Amino acid sequence: MKSLSVFSFACAVSLATAALFPAAQAASTAAPALADAHTQYPTSLFEGQWAIMAMSPVSVAVNKAAGPAARLLVTLPEALKKIVGEDKFSLSRQSGTSWSAKQGDLTVTFSLISENSAQLQVKGTGNHKLDLPLYRDN
Repeated sequence: MKSLSVFSFACAVSLATAALFPAAQAASTAAPALADAHTQYPTSLFEGQWAIMAMSPVSVAVNKAAGPAARLLVTLPEALKKIVGEDKFSLSRQSGTSWSAKQGDLTVTFSLISENSAQLQVKGTGNHKLDLPLYRDN
């Protein structure tokens, strides 16, 4: 009987805490924050395989240079190479969340939306534009 009353007491304390401090409970289950203008992701966070639905992943590597010489080396899967015309791009940092390069008549931008989602944008001449939502593939 004593263990039942201890259990009842523990349940009551737990419910009272949740009722009195709902913000603490919400904070523990909150989704990760999305990137904003002040976000500064480290270069290593961009690196890896990034999945596209129903296609092979986009590969992103980082060169060993630091500072302004640092580059993201983006390799597109074969299916995208057929659409875009090229499959390898060397991007330089534009902001804490975005890397970009102009290569021929293409402008390629790779941006992190959060630590596990990104967007690859390829703009060609005229109004040709390809936006791909990407998700970390690990």
